Amino acid sequence: MELKIREEKLEVELADNIYTRAKGLAFRKEGKMLFKFPRETRAKIDMMFLSRPLHLYFLNSEKEVINVQEAEPWSFNPKTWNLYSPDRPYRYLLESFENLGLEEGDGVEFDL
Repeated sequence: MELKIREEKLEVELADNIYTRAKGLAFRKEGKMLFKFPRETRAKIDMMFLSRPLHLYFLNSEKEVINVQEAEPWSFNPKTWNLYSPDRPYRYLLESFENLGLEEGDGVEFDL
């Protein structure tokens, strides 16, 4: 699917069911994915089966960025097993291996 950030169009995969959201970008080295949840959520994101850091952009129902985090992949050391989520509910999550330059308050355009 296509989304737009500051007039720039990006192709992303859509994760809109429990299977695609659970798998995410695991086992990959590149890509961008937009997670659509059925309603606002406080779901925590893990980095199991990822080999590179991910940029996480949490969006509210109005498609506005409410939180940005850089997530580190898990190693064999359980101390690296962090879970990521903002301090308030979100409706969408945009994951990317590359930094998209989004900041809190930025809008993202897409049709679902």
